[in-house]
Amino acid sequence: MNERGSILPYLGALFFVGFVLIGLALDVALLAATYREAAVAADAGAEAGAAQVEATAVYEGEMRLDKTAAVSAAETAALRAQPRPGRTVAATTDGIEVCVVVTNRFEPRILGGIGIGSEGVAVRACATPRQG
Repeated sequence: MNERGSILPYLGALFFVGFVLIGLALDVALLAATYREAAVAADAGAEAGAAQVEATAVYEGEMRLDKTAAVSAAETAALRAQPRPGRTVAATTDGIEVCVVVTNRFEPRILGGIGIGSEGVAVRACATPRQG
């Protein structure tokens, strides 16, 4: 019996599975880093927005946000915190709390070759002003 080369298909399958697993591990780590960057940006934006209080309300003993300034400061801070191309930021406030939604694009490096496409990673953070 001639069994030369019978292990070759098994090695080919093993290399393919190994490539996919390494790619999956790398892309999951990059996805986690993208999420972490979005979370840091959302937190920075929410904190910056929560710092924009109405001066007249503070003198009266209330902590109320200046809505226009809070939204503007939150969006600016979220865009500047760990800047990333393609990031989108949306901030809203009800006068008591400011919320920021940051969306980063995630482009898979290895698994993109087998059909896994880009995804949006969205993170939401809210903050309220505190009396100190």
